Amino acid sequence: MKSEQLIQDLIEQTRQILNKAKRLEGLDTTTLTWRHEQNAWNILECLEHLNLYGDYYLPEIEQSIKKSTTKSVTDFKSGWLGN
Repeated sequence: MKSEQLIQDLIEQTRQILNKAKRLEGLDTTTLTWRHEQNAWNILECLEHLNLYGDYYLPEIEQSIKKSTTKSVTDFKSGWLGN
């Protein structure tokens, strides 16, 4: 896959995620705190978890990108672990 296509795909995925997140704004508290099982996380707990871990991982990712000495390539190849 060409790097430009990968970037466009990631931008589109980000748009879709933002649209889904926007729909959460319209949900009431009862829906946001509902659990399908007693020990399952509700929507708000999942979002809190993602935000807390994002606060940790995003700065680490940004630092790694800044420190990178790898030259960009035009073709993207997925590794054995995935993208």
